[in-house]
Amino acid sequence: MADKKQKRKTFAEQKKAYDKTRSRTRVTIGSAFQRWKELKEREGLRSDAEVALFLLDR
Repeated sequence: MADKKQKRKTFAEQKKAYDKTRSRTRVTIGSAFQRWKELKEREGLRSDAEVALFLLDR
């Protein structure tokens, strides 16, 4: 029987796969970015996910 070896992904290949997965959840907010950051700081929110939930729950 032939020995099957799995080729390890290089760091660049791993990063590319990670970036592709991550890009599926990205939202571009353009000129609203400054307001987003200000709201995040003013409300003491730690992550962008918390800001999004804050806005959805309003």
